[in-house]
Amino acid sequence: MKKYRLFFLSVILAMPALVPLAAWEKFDRVLAVVNNRPIIESEVNKRLEQHRSVRNIPKSKLAYEKSRIIDNLIENELIFETAEKESIEIGNRRVVNQLHDAMTMFFKKSEDDDKKVAEKVERASRNLEKLMADRFNPDIKVDSDLKKFMAFVEKKEKIDFYSFFDQMKVGIARQQIMSITIGANPPSSEDARKWFNKNREKLGYEVHVKHILIIPRGKSLSDEKEANDKLDAIRKRVVAGESFEKLAAKYSQDPGSSQNGGDLGWQMLGQLDPYFANNVFQMTKKGQISKVFKSGFGYHIVKYIDRRAVTFEKVEQLILWKLHSENAAMQFEKWLDRRKNEASIEIYMEDYVEKK
Repeated sequence: MKKYRLFFLSVILAMPALVPLAAWEKFDRVLAVVNNRPIIESEVNKRLEQHRSVRNIPKSKLAYEKSRIIDNLIENELIFETAEKESIEIGNRRVVNQLHDAMTMFFKKSEDDDKKVAEKVERASRNLEKLMADRFNPDIKVDSDLKKFMAFVEKKEKIDFYSFFDQMKVGIARQQIMSITIGANPPSSEDARKWFNKNREKLGYEVHVKHILIIPRGKSLSDEKEANDKLDAIRKRVVAGESFEKLAAKYSQDPGSSQNGGDLGWQMLGQLDPYFANNVFQMTKKGQISKVFKSGFGYHIVKYIDRRAVTFEKVEQLILWKLHSENAAMQFEKWLDRRKNEASIEIYMEDYVEKK
């Protein structure tokens, strides 16, 4: 049963025979208690400030936002409590390790030397683990490369990095709890076929294209222009009548398709680089040659072959993953609701706002 009242946590600084009033100091305010574990106002406020660092929250919504932070912390406590009982390891190091590949990809965008990239990842990882162990300590210096990575995550995920890190930690615990405590029966191929037949119109189509890729030698504008000009010259030769496939085999820097005349086979647009997909989406005529455009991989020209409705074989595994994820999430929410009902939860925030 939830209670709403003000509650103060105090500490005794000294205990002589006659304790003066100055010996008592208000330490922090408890806004909620979950199975005797307190959620204190300073932590809630710091998380609120982290949210406000990446998005504007009007004063009229502050109580609502604090209430949702408390809800989230209550759920996290229940998850971590279960993880502790089940001996599930969800320390900061495990989350940092999961971010290793993302850091590597991020630093590779500005650094060609793999050794230097590895050094940056290792240095940033050590700093991140130290930072998350004492995140509210203003004296901890944040590595400049780590700052860039954190800013990148915040921009991409539209959430402050600390909340993102916490979500990853909770996500690890959720996955482990679902597999150990809850369990979720995997969907069958027949389930996937039924979903496909019901939703095939929403799945769009896949395209068959060939391409020639030229990768700039470096990051400078002159390197970019050189790659663009080289590919533009190749395009003119194609338009003049030379074989796209032979030129792809000779010049394309995509090792996976160059020896097949640049053929990428049938691809769903959603599986392609977004810049690449956007240019292909606009092509409709068989044999059409695109203009030179840039993607996350380099510069391309594309030869459009055909398009067709997405086949079941192409999306079966994606559908199975979708159905399994949705079922697991539903089972987890039911489990979490049961844990809330079983737990002792008291909320003391005086202006707490119930979630609608």
